[in-house]
Amino acid sequence: MKGFALLVAALAGAALLYVTTAVGSQQAGPTRAEFNALKKQVATLKKDDVAVKTVLNACFVGAVPTLRSNNYEARAADGTTFVTTGLDVADQGEAPAVYLLDVGQACASVINNVSKLHGLKLVRPAATRR
Repeated sequence: MKGFALLVAALAGAALLYVTTAVGSQQAGPTRAEFNALKKQVATLKKDDVAVKTVLNACFVGAVPTLRSNNYEARAADGTTFVTTGLDVADQGEAPAVYLLDVGQACASVINNVSKLHGLKLVRPAATRR
């Protein structure tokens, strides 16, 4: 008997919850101005999406396996030499530490001249900390 009363109480609670949260009328759609603003935003996003995909598909086609090597000899501006580290292309069988994107000169030029795509800011090498 207690189980049946508990079941009836749970069903009544669920029905009450459904009735209080159900939407009684249709909600109004966007106004003409809101619709046109959204349409303009979508057109801009589609255009930017095409531009980004074009650059990615044309430029990012390969990566160079690279690893850090020690004992490179370098010459300073004053003519003195010193030992430092550097990046080297990994040989067959070596485990690369990183992969550098091979974009070629034409694509690098395009990437460096793009000022800003929608929400995407490109950091140029001159702006990075060395």
